Amino acid sequence: MKIDEQLTTDAVLERLGRESASDYEAGVMRDVLLEQYAGRDLGELSEAEWLAAFGQMNLRKTTGWIKDDQNEAKPE
Repeated sequence: MKIDEQLTTDAVLERLGRESASDYEAGVMRDVLLEQYAGRDLGELSEAEWLAAFGQMNLRKTTGWIKDDQNEAKPE
C-alpha cells in the first residue's frame, strides 16, 4: 500500500502487528510514515527505515512529542 493520505491505520496496524500495537500507535506511526516516506510503498520500506520510523513513533507516543521549528528556537 502506498504511503499517502489514503493510507489507513488498519494497514499500518497490520504491519505493526495487531496483537502488539494499539489503534493510537498505528495513528502515530501513520503520521511518521507520511512525514518521512510519503510516496513510497509500505511493504517496500527496508528494515532500517521501518525501525527508524518505529523509534520516532515510540518517541512521540511516550513523550507527547511536539514538533519544534528549528527556526523559532529561542536561545537560552
